[in-house]
Amino acid sequence: MSATLTRIAPRGYTQTKRAEATERSRQAILAAAQELFRDEGRFELPLDEVAARAGCSERTVLRQFGSKEGLVVAAIAAAEQAEMASRAVEPGDVAAAVRRLVDHYEETGEQVLGWLALADRYPLVRQATESGMRMHEDWVEVVFGPDLEPLERSERRLRKAVLASVTDVYLWDLLRRRQGLGRRATAAAMLDLVDKVRGGGA
Repeated sequence: MSATLTRIAPRGYTQTKRAEATERSRQAILAAAQELFRDEGRFELPLDEVAARAGCSERTVLRQFGSKEGLVVAAIAAAEQAEMASRAVEPGDVAAAVRRLVDHYEETGEQVLGWLALADRYPLVRQATESGMRMHEDWVEVVFGPDLEPLERSERRLRKAVLASVTDVYLWDLLRRRQGLGRRATAAAMLDLVDKVRGGGA
């Protein structure tokens, strides 16, 4: 039996190392694609450039994601997962949620607005922005769950729609760039609007 274990152990070790290397390669490719999205607004993703940035071959990119479109979808999905993680707070902790949301918009707001502007030109980008909108609505459901839960269906739907609107990236953009408010003032203004909606003042 010991001889059998001796033969099996190295194989298992090798498989584990191979899986770890594959995952590192996958993450490097996703990061390279996201850099092109974020830094250069490029959504067609030349595979040779993605591969060069990730330190691998184009064949590796295709083996991991199947196609250029598959890579775009995976890269956007990974970015959305990271976004949800960065926004996460306890349900009902509204002040913290708004602060974290504004922090997130400070980091990614211009990028998201750029994606929204390109959505009509790139079907995959439109798919991503629509997914982002659904994700924002899910965030509203979680953060404001204690407020929404007791409401009747029609009132709940209205309240959720208004809360999603007063926490949207477009409002952040209006306050920060058109009105010239600072970061803290923007967060305070957004929280004030949220509190009015929560109190039934919408």
